[in-house]
Amino acid sequence: MKLGERFIKNELAQAQQIKKALQLQQRTGGLLGEILLTTTTIRSLDYYKALAEHHGMAFVDLLASKPDITLLTDKDKDLYLSKLTLPIKKENAGFTVATANPSWEMIAFIKQHWGEETDIVCTAKSDILFTLQTRFHDDYLHDSINHLVDNNAAFSAKKTFCTWQIIFMAFIFGMSTYLLIFHPHWFFILLNALLTLSVSIILFYKITLSVIALLINRKYKKINLHELPKKNLPIYTILVPLYKENEITLNNLFINLKKIHYPKHKLDIKILLEEDDTPTIAILKKLNLPSYYEFIYVPPGLPRTKAKACNYGLRFARGEYLTLYDAEDKPDPYQLKIALHTFLNAKSANLGCVQGRLNFYNSNENWLTRMFTIEYTYWFNLLLPALEYLDTPIPLGGTSNHFKTAILRKIDAWDPYNVAEDADIGIRLERLGYTTKVIPSTTYEEANCRLINWIKQRTRWIKGYMQTYIVHMRNPFKLWQATGTRGFIGFQLFVGGTVLSNLCYLVLWLIFLISLLLTPEQNQYFFPQSLIKISCFNFLAGSVGIVILNFLGVLQRRQYSLLLASLTSPFYWLLISLASYRALYQLFFYPSYWDKTEHGISQVLKYGERRSNK
Repeated sequence: MKLGERFIKNELAQAQQIKKALQLQQRTGGLLGEILLTTTTIRSLDYYKALAEHHGMAFVDLLASKPDITLLTDKDKDLYLSKLTLPIKKENAGFTVATANPSWEMIAFIKQHWGEETDIVCTAKSDILFTLQTRFHDDYLHDSINHLVDNNAAFSAKKTFCTWQIIFMAFIFGMSTYLLIFHPHWFFILLNALLTLSVSIILFYKITLSVIALLINRKYKKINLHELPKKNLPIYTILVPLYKENEITLNNLFINLKKIHYPKHKLDIKILLEEDDTPTIAILKKLNLPSYYEFIYVPPGLPRTKAKACNYGLRFARGEYLTLYDAEDKPDPYQLKIALHTFLNAKSANLGCVQGRLNFYNSNENWLTRMFTIEYTYWFNLLLPALEYLDTPIPLGGTSNHFKTAILRKIDAWDPYNVAEDADIGIRLERLGYTTKVIPSTTYEEANCRLINWIKQRTRWIKGYMQTYIVHMRNPFKLWQATGTRGFIGFQLFVGGTVLSNLCYLVLWLIFLISLLLTPEQNQYFFPQSLIKISCFNFLAGSVGIVILNFLGVLQRRQYSLLLASLTSPFYWLLISLASYRALYQLFFYPSYWDKTEHGISQVLKYGERRSNK
């Protein structure tokens, strides 16, 4: 009896459903049973029972009949996961082995590995995963936190500063203190000159990137949807880290993930949950999610960061390709296929990551969301494409970055101690010889609409950029060797420059305001006339430059409703500067602390939820 006939006999599927499933299998590949699981109402438990019956095996519920986890060895822990097979009992006659992947090939493998006398039973995939997490709980947690540190500590932010950086900071602090006490005149002159010069160079670099992006924009054509791959698609893993999410956010998340245009039986969606996040787990258990969703419970432990959760989830990833989505994301339904098309048509096998563009669906909610949207538009539509064109390191966005899973594992995945793990891994990819491309596919997110929540999020991002800069500047010569002169300069001006300009902006505001309050004699003492004029000109020109750059981003994406808000950009950057000093404080005292961003608070999102319930 064929498997499809077995499902019909057991009244789990109808002949027409089997026919459609076989047609889908012919187009996209995959196992018939998994296709039926995603296209019919077959329950996972009934599916595995039918599978066991088809192969002449008994079915065992490992949650009800507890396996002997002492039989699971460290040596074979990766094998258990890759084969979805593990020993559950041992008696004189031999082992009893449970598999969630019964096939004649698997039966032959089990007999070879555990012996001819092995008794083989069938179980559910979720039972295998739960058993492995129970047995290797501590090992998986240790690896998710320490894998990068153990393999390449030079790339880890676990230790914030290296010795020469501490000495350098102490020297700068000492010289500054000496000048401020004994030669305040020269201190203020040098400070003003340094700030003015630094900000001017960084601003000029970003203007150059913007011009390049506008010039190359005509060369990049949108991908034709008809050209996207359709047959024999690979398994695609989606990691979705969640923590303290509300019901509105989760409902919208799964509505958006359901719209992804990719064969559902080829999706491997891992919902990453903190083991002690009881409220979120309770909500998810009520949602009755399809079989291609799997819950991965991340054990509590410091640092409690998104990167640690993703590292933990990566161990269970089955996909040849992998991407991340956050709780509030609304990805382009064709994004997986666009990313896959980009990988398959890359000129080099060293393409390690494809970055989708990010924007917001609640951009017009209030002034803060408008400014946030303007910033993101400029960042993802102008700056990142220009960096790609110049072949310089690209700090990735926190979501919608698509990886070849093998390359991600090869570079030791994310740094759990870096709170901007996305930016860090983008730089590390470049240093290790891989490239990144930005694709014309947008994921929409929820823009922060509350100031305190925004400051917490922005603090985390800027602190992460500080960590990324410090880590990769531990050995500047090696960085220069790996990225080349253009890449090295680009890293200094884009990553380091972003941090520096954010810190400088508040100081320049203060210098400008103080200079208006001082008498001419006092101004002459602290800021010689020529210097104060240059500083004021650069400050005003820089503010105008910020407005113009944001204008360019808005025009490029044709978001004309945001043009008026662009005029207030200097005040928005003042807020960013304030958040930068909060980030600087945390860098020294709480370097790996993760400021949680609250999702699902937008009125746009809430309105959509009320509307859907009518």
